[in-house]
Amino acid sequence: MANTVNYSESAAGGTQFASRLYGQLARSEPGRNIVLSPSSIRTGLALAYLGAEGSTADELKQGLGLEGGDKTEVAQKFAQLLAKGHGGQDGPKLKYANRIYVAQRFQLSQTYQDLVSKYFAAAAENVNFGQSADTARRINSWVEEQTHQEIKNLIAADCLDGDTAAILVNAIYFKADWESSFPDYATFARDFVNHGGQKVSVDTMSQEDYFRFAELPQLKAKALELPYIGTDIVFLIILPQEEQGLAFVEKKLKGLDLNEISCQLSRQKVQVQLPKFKFEFDVPLQPVLEELGIKELFAPEADLSSLLREWGPLRISEVKHKAIIEVNERGTTASGATYVKAQADSLLMGEKVFEFTADHPFFFAIKDAQSTHFLGHVSQL
Repeated sequence: MANTVNYSESAAGGTQFASRLYGQLARSEPGRNIVLSPSSIRTGLALAYLGAEGSTADELKQGLGLEGGDKTEVAQKFAQLLAKGHGGQDGPKLKYANRIYVAQRFQLSQTYQDLVSKYFAAAAENVNFGQSADTARRINSWVEEQTHQEIKNLIAADCLDGDTAAILVNAIYFKADWESSFPDYATFARDFVNHGGQKVSVDTMSQEDYFRFAELPQLKAKALELPYIGTDIVFLIILPQEEQGLAFVEKKLKGLDLNEISCQLSRQKVQVQLPKFKFEFDVPLQPVLEELGIKELFAPEADLSSLLREWGPLRISEVKHKAIIEVNERGTTASGATYVKAQADSLLMGEKVFEFTADHPFFFAIKDAQSTHFLGHVSQL
């Protein structure tokens, strides 16, 4: 179906990328808790796209679902996403931050620098990758600062060396309180059945209130949205009806816009039981991105000629993502960071109360109508 509104078109591209990326990861890591920020990963790779030409640029544009006729238009759409950030003292916080670290022997091309500083608020900094420990410390402390000390040690010193040409880093931080917080006195230990069937006892929160909810027979699941105060971002949970039904649900979700699920929810009285959880997840993304058709970026024939002032053969040697999430009685804290490393190739309503008991593996998303800020699943506690 063709979208006539540009606004929803850009959402469609991002949503599709999020769904395809997550589908690949969820299939390869069924028993592991996952949290990732598709919008962070896509932003980091969009920074690479702005420096790419030819078939490398075409592949990235298609693989990332980038909308817009030229690079400026693509960059403008990202500016809209990045501008969505909230950051008041008390209210919800959503913050995207971008930075580019370039080897001292290179300079970014002026065109590239203008694009990324105008639309991505991305400062560029020359560093000595040969001094790997110092440079890793510098990059990691920037990421830590942007994610309020949540994401630590994104880059290991041994990932950097004299051949590293550039590192593109994107960080995202989200913290918000529930509109309806879970009372502390209602939290107590309950059973949770892990992926694979093992029972464990976990601190489980509980409350009864009006929430947007639906039973989704086509997914064999129930869905619930927990809203946050002061923002249109919500925490969407999709809970399989069957104890070990997560793989079926995630297979069905592949290619589905989560907004289609949100549209089916309506305000109902729901008794919610949700485990408290906190975990982090990090993953090298090259294999997954290659599955999505983004291959040339990593190959010797990559064309990143718009990135640097004097161009020599340059390719991306690594894309890594790390994210962390904490869900408790008061709300949610989630953050993520992505880095993209470029390497110089040695050239140098009734009163019925619905039950929503999340006591087995479930899928979640932190999203609004335009963007999926985080996606994940809880498989074991």
